[in-house]
Formats: sequence, C-alpha cells, structure tokens
Amino acid sequence: MLTGKTILLRSFEREDFKHLHRWQNDEEVMRLAQSFPDHTISREALEARYEKAIKGDDFGERYYIIEEKSSRQPIGWASLDIHRWTRRATGADIGLAIGEKDRWKQGYGTEVVRLLLDEAFEQLNLHRLTLWTFAENEASLALAKKMGFKEEGRTRESFFFDNQYHDNVILGLLRDEYDAWVSPLRRPGRSALKRGRS
Repeated sequence: MLTGKTILLRSFEREDFKHLHRWQNDEEVMRLAQSFPDHTISREALEARYEKAIKGDDFGERYYIIEEKSSRQPIGWASLDIHRWTRRATGADIGLAIGEKDRWKQGYGTEVVRLLLDEAFEQLNLHRLTLWTFAENEASLALAKKMGFKEEGRTRESFFFDNQYHDNVILGLLRDEYDAWVSPLRRPGRSALKRGRS
C-alpha cells in the first residue's frame, strides 16, 4: 500500500471489479484515461484481464486502486507497467484515471503521480518513467509537465476517435530529473511520502 495525504494506492481486490467495470465503460473516463472513448469491456473480460493483478503473479504490471482516505471509497485506478524488453528493469509506463467524476479537479491526480514516482524511483530503483496521451488531452499534459515530465516526441495521427485522427504524445521523466524535483520537498531525516506495505 502507498499512502499519501488524502488518498492511498492499494492492491486490486475482487470487489473492485464492479467499480472498474463501471469506470471502463464510461466514455468520459476512458477518453482521459486511455484515449479510447468508444472503449467497452465486459465484466468477464475485465476479470480475465486483471486476474494476475488479483493473484499478485506479475511483477511487471502493477495495478492499484485509488482510495479516498476520508471516505475509504475507491475513486479510480493507477498502474506501473515495467518495461520488459531489456535484460534488467530500468523503466516503466505510468497510468492513472480518476473514475469518479465528482472527484475530478481536486488534486487527487497530482498526489497519485507523486506516490507512483516515489514507488518507481525510490523502491524499484527505475531509471525512467514514460507517460502517453493524445495531443488534445490538456489535463493529462498539464499534470505530466507539472510533475517534471518532458515531451519527448509524438506519433502523428495514431489515435482515431470522434471521427478524426489524433497525435499521440510521449512524455518522459528521468531519475536525476526526479531527484532534482523532489529534493526541495524533503527535510533532513524525513521522506516526502509515507510508505506502507499491505
């Protein structure tokens, strides 16, 4: 479990599938989460997709439920997908979605990213993180840049929805950039974030 000030990130449980199924069949949520607003998924397919996450069988794909501490209610999901095309784990893709729309624009996304950065760089000792989104996703781009990610490139017209093509933007954050960004937040003898394990 990764614990922040207002949210915590915990492992998937089977009772979370009802929330994930609702969120991943919501056009607005999926437009921002994965750039696929026309995405639909059955409950059976969703359970099959996340079975390894439930069992804890896959080190490479780490999925988390975002839980609001004040209400203890699930409000979204996040992930670290560790790259496995190299001989050692050096990088990962980062992803998150706030599924409860009444929780949008309340700073939860910023806190989720801070917890994921801490996990990736402090605990897993990764060298870089990558975030992908479509070019018109202003909220995701603003959050990524706020957290120190830099645009590294784009694939032109590689997404198709709303009857038009969209560019796909890739943003990256290196370990030394993270260190430079996070060091002013730390105090001697204290971590910027609390850590716990479930």
